[in-house]
Amino acid sequence: MSTLVFCVFDLSHATREDYLYAYMGLADAGLRQTIKSESGPSFNLPASALMGTFDGRSVEDIRSTVSKKVQGIFKSRGLKGTFFLVASGDWACAGEAT
Repeated sequence: MSTLVFCVFDLSHATREDYLYAYMGLADAGLRQTIKSESGPSFNLPASALMGTFDGRSVEDIRSTVSKKVQGIFKSRGLKGTFFLVASGDWACAGEAT
């Protein structure tokens, strides 16, 4: 089952480098700022928004696994902040650049 995961985060008292390290770690975990649709062009998400697709046994398992990865990335870099994560097994999305 392919599951879409959407994550948005905010870091407290962070430098530009902190955000860059967070984005790099999250990209390595499969959450990226640029999304390529199957039938269209790539789309850049707004700042601090990330998405990725993951395979797993259930949406709940994927949500828990990705959430733990995000927590681990923040902890390993000493980053303080919050994140919000949504996982959905039946999804569609759209975006517009103006």
